[in-house]
Amino acid sequence: MQKPIHSQARIISRQTADEGGKYLEVRLETETAVTYLPGQYLNVVLDGHRRSFSIVSLPDELPIIQLLIERLHGGLASRYFDEVPLATAVEIIYPFGRLVPQIEKATHHILVGTGSGIASLRPIADWLVRNTEHSVQLLWGLRYRQNIFWKDWLSELQSSRKTISAAITLTQPDDRWEGLRGRVTEHISTLQLSDHAAVYLCGGKPMLDDMRRLLKERGVSASQILTEQFHL
Repeated sequence: MQKPIHSQARIISRQTADEGGKYLEVRLETETAVTYLPGQYLNVVLDGHRRSFSIVSLPDELPIIQLLIERLHGGLASRYFDEVPLATAVEIIYPFGRLVPQIEKATHHILVGTGSGIASLRPIADWLVRNTEHSVQLLWGLRYRQNIFWKDWLSELQSSRKTISAAITLTQPDDRWEGLRGRVTEHISTLQLSDHAAVYLCGGKPMLDDMRRLLKERGVSASQILTEQFHL
């Protein structure tokens, strides 16, 4: 894998991703473009502290890098990216992470994420669709219907071929919601688990711990499971 490098990057655009205003899309233009793998992340250095963000965009979009930032109450990074003027330069360090496509080991890829964990899973799904004929199953957990975004992308992903599926489950749905309900762990029976599957998990520690336990109970080996944990 590529050794991480330091680079300056300009903030060239930002926009709120969801109706509820919880997620912010930010695009950077980096001075130094180095190869990375879909699913990897970068560090942004703010006031001497590093904040990690998954790289949503694919490597062929360099020098443009897209990030997804969850707005957190009192969060240094979310406040910074909300308020800083466009064209401001920031220091980034990238790439990091091992949550990357496992095409040598699997022909079916199961992607399970919660909240902004979708930022790691989207580029993996996109890369697999473009570069393989493998099957892909995506399960994304959110709290409210108003937090759903990237609806066009989800529709395009599902329509790309019959062996691609995507589902959203909400833990606090309203009466208008007609999709899955509950936590992602409650829908593990819908996942097509086998010896030929790779499972990619991205989210908070409780979800990762519960999913690993449930997958182990169903005979999925640790070598088939890749994880990326969010530290909030």
